[in-house]
Amino acid sequence: MSMPGKYIYCFIKEKDAINICSSSFANIISPVYTLPYKDISAVISNTDVYEFDPTRKNVLNHQRIITKVMEKYTVVPVAFGTVSNNKKDIESIITSNYEQLRKQIEILEDKSEVGLKVTWDSNYFNQDVENDEIKVLKSKVFGKEEDEVLLDKIQLGKLVQAVIENKKVEYSDKIYAPLSELAVDSKLKDEIPIKTVFNSYFLVKNSESEKFDKEVEKLSRVFENKLVFNYTGPWPPYNFVDIRINFDLENKE
Repeated sequence: MSMPGKYIYCFIKEKDAINICSSSFANIISPVYTLPYKDISAVISNTDVYEFDPTRKNVLNHQRIITKVMEKYTVVPVAFGTVSNNKKDIESIITSNYEQLRKQIEILEDKSEVGLKVTWDSNYFNQDVENDEIKVLKSKVFGKEEDEVLLDKIQLGKLVQAVIENKKVEYSDKIYAPLSELAVDSKLKDEIPIKTVFNSYFLVKNSESEKFDKEVEKLSRVFENKLVFNYTGPWPPYNFVDIRINFDLENKE
């Protein structure tokens, strides 16, 4: 028989124990409430499960709760599936991370995260990448046996890669750079597919969100029929939480 635990969604600045909403994991409805220590609270719900399958339904439930909390509070989000044993353990977690949590909440106050992934339009990629030198090399190797044109193919591959990387830098300078100037902070994802120009995250003041949205829309029109803009959010600021909360005090069984 499993022992009851506490599922942790996020941390907020709140000194009172309050009920927030309800949560549903594995079709079990549980109240979501705050467990305070001083003026910092963990937002939690009771659970008998210690390992949660990252199904779409479960992840969306986790996300929904944090989004609900964001309506009234600045949140320091916690990774999906984080469970503590009991109230005492959570108080110990807050105690050992107290100053870091307060500082992080102050940094993130009145700000949200948005994401922007820019990819090449499938009909424009080849047109954009294939310069005259690449076209000449492609015609040279077309229809030839591998051993006849091996060196040419290697040269072609290197040339295509170089052009793609240069194009990514060019577009990033025209899109990511000006957006970064409007944001409090921004980050680029390191590993991206070849046809992805960049995948980025921005920390934006809530008061500046409309201005930021309009700039994204303006830039998307500039590159219409060339690049595809996938703009999402606002989200909890997962990519801008600069602390690693110490959960070592938990003793799961």
